[in-house]
Amino acid sequence: MQAYEVEFAPAQLPPLRITDGVRAHTAPAPHVSVGDVATPGKGVRIPLTSRLAASLNPASPLIGRAKAYRDPKTGAIVLGVEQAEDANDSRALVLLSASSGFPNGISVSRQKGLGLLAQGTVGHAQQLLLIWPDGSTVTVEDRLREERYELRRSGDSFDRVSTT
Repeated sequence: MQAYEVEFAPAQLPPLRITDGVRAHTAPAPHVSVGDVATPGKGVRIPLTSRLAASLNPASPLIGRAKAYRDPKTGAIVLGVEQAEDANDSRALVLLSASSGFPNGISVSRQKGLGLLAQGTVGHAQQLLLIWPDGSTVTVEDRLREERYELRRSGDSFDRVSTT
């Protein structure tokens, strides 16, 4: 699956920022951080397989393609190298960060078909690691401003499709 980082902050211009690839961290072991992993209960580290970690550029460790697996020993989610037969998978691995200027101001709800691998918080942002099918939407609600936004993925682009 293609991998992306998507940042959505409705109060900023532009409100949507997309990065091709998901940033990986090498210490203490190769992983992707979802939320604030330094604060207990706020985040989680998703480990990388040794093959995926070895394929990363040490100067800029971005994961361009990956597949999520469940470790048979621990049951934990692990990111690994995508197999050749999965290269045409239309789903994407997306680290979505939705933020507000207010604490606890954002809620994110997934539409049918989206897979939630992990979630956490960083400051006023919620982060979710998703398996996002092509054409699906995510609803982001700013409860304090009473606003709702729908974000849709179409191929390699992400758009805000509605606001209420």
